[in-house]
This record gives sequence, C-alpha cells and structure tokens, in this order.
Amino acid sequence: MMEQDRTAGWRWPRSAALALALIAIVASPHSLLAQDWPKSSISLIVPYNAGGNTDTMARLLAGSLTQSLGQSVIVENKGGAGGALAAEFVTRAPKDGYTLFFATTAQTSVTPFVQAVRYDPQKDFSPISIYGTGPNILAVSSKLRVTTVEDFIKYAKANPGVVKYGSGGNGTIGHLAGALFGQRAGIEITHVPYRGGSQMITDLMAGHIDMYFGNASEILPMASSDTIRLLGISTQKRSPNLPNLPTVGETLPGLVVEAWNGLLAPAGLPAPVLQLLEREAIKGVRDPAVIEKLQNLGIVPRGSTAAEFALILEQERSVYRDAVTAAGIASGR
Repeated sequence: MMEQDRTAGWRWPRSAALALALIAIVASPHSLLAQDWPKSSISLIVPYNAGGNTDTMARLLAGSLTQSLGQSVIVENKGGAGGALAAEFVTRAPKDGYTLFFATTAQTSVTPFVQAVRYDPQKDFSPISIYGTGPNILAVSSKLRVTTVEDFIKYAKANPGVVKYGSGGNGTIGHLAGALFGQRAGIEITHVPYRGGSQMITDLMAGHIDMYFGNASEILPMASSDTIRLLGISTQKRSPNLPNLPTVGETLPGLVVEAWNGLLAPAGLPAPVLQLLEREAIKGVRDPAVIEKLQNLGIVPRGSTAAEFALILEQERSVYRDAVTAAGIASGR
C-alpha cells in the first residue's frame, strides 16, 4: 500500500505538468505566433512618391526594423489622392503584419474630412507608434512689422480681408491650420493656395503673401533671413530646439496643430505582433544616429506607445473637423 501511494504520488505531478502545458498552448496561440513572426519580408507602404520627409523617415524605420526583426522591410511608395490610395490598399491587406502603413496626419485626420474615401480611419487601422512629429510654425513677412502673435491678430483685425496666407493647396494641413487660426483669432484672412511649397516660401519672403502656417522643416531653413519672422509654434509646449519661440497657444489657448508620421497596420492585427512592432519601432527611433537624422529634417523624434497613438488620433480628429468647417470645405464624411 505504501508503495502504491508512492507510485500514485509520482505519477500525478507528471500528468499535471502535461495538462498545464497543453492548457498553456491552447490558451496562448498568440504567444506562439509572436515567437514565429515574421517568417518573410514585410511591405511598408508610404502614401507619397519617393523623396521628401515622409519617404526619408519611412526608410529610416525600415532599416531599423529590418535589423531588429531579421527580415527585410521593403518600402513601397503608393502616391495619389492625398494618400487615400495607399490607405485603401493597406485596409484591404491581410491582418498578419506583413503589410504596414507609414502614414501621416493627412490620411487619418484630414483627407477623410475633405474628400470621399473608401476606408474608415477610426475602424480600419491598428495604431502602432508615432515615429516623429513636425510642428507647424506661424511665419509672417517682415514687411508686416509685427513681432508677436498678438500684434499680428491686432493688425489683421484692423485690416479685415487684407492679410493673405499661403498653403500647399486646398485641404492641406497648411490651409486648414491657417483657417483654424483665423477662426480662433476672430480675424478675416484670405487663403492663397499654391501647388507646392517652394514658390509659396519665395512669395512670403518677397511679401506677396503675408503669412504661412507651415511645417517647421520648410520654414526653419529660411529663419535666418531678415525677410520672414517667426511668431509662434503650434505645439502644446515650447520646443527645446526653439525655446525663445512662444507657442501659438500662449495667445490662443488650445490651438495645437502638429503633424505626425507613424506606423499603422490593418485593423485586427494580432496583439503579440502589434506589441513586437511597437517595441521595435520605439527602440529604432531612440537610436542616436536616427535621432540626429530626424532632427536635421526638422522632425522631433517621438516613439509613442500604441495607446498614446490611439488617443492622439481621437483628439486630433475633432480639431481637423473644426478646421474643415473653418475653411469652408464640404466634409467628405
């Protein structure tokens, strides 16, 4: 009897261990997926043609992920329709992590409000991480002889409809930011759309237009010129790189317009794969060499969590919805 008890006592732990192992396998299929992924190359879809900041950042991220994941991450440029074509392509891709989207603010929070698109930015994507942000800067022609945002608003109120502001085209972030600024400030300013940024900057420097609410990477190279003056930055807090430049929000509380570039996937991406990509994207953007390259582009390295990214998307949609209304654009949604 004593021997029989010892045998039973010896067999039970073996059976229990086996049972627990089987339960763990059945209950955690995603854990096995995370260990086994990726098995092949990954496509990183960019919503614009090659060249420019978005493409450059995407290639930096692709290089980091290739190294950390052990599989090639291949950049594919799919420009057109303000990035909507690329966004639609990604939403139709399998939800397995092998097709990713290096998106901008435009595809999730601007384009769907200004044109009809065949995707739902709130339901069709899994946010992973914001890679970097590009603050907008309010710049004016030096011919205006104003030195602060408050001075500018006073001038515009005294000269309704006279002040002209430029943008890269109707429905662009520059257009919407300028319109929102005008609405919040209670001023009447006239929009002048351009087909690109270079001619607009030239016209701002020459005084043919008075104001541009544009990306820091476009404006800062001209900051040393005495033909334009920087009045404010559109971030929540002052930039460490420009500590003497006040935020626009210091004059118009709550006015924050900040463009981002970030990594998304089709909605429904398995959580372990999302978590792996989130971790590696954050690690990549914290590489000192990458930080230096981004800062040279006028980009602030970010590396947000997926949860932070989702919250930012939710908050900024209401901002751009208001901006579309202020710009007098018929909503696409």
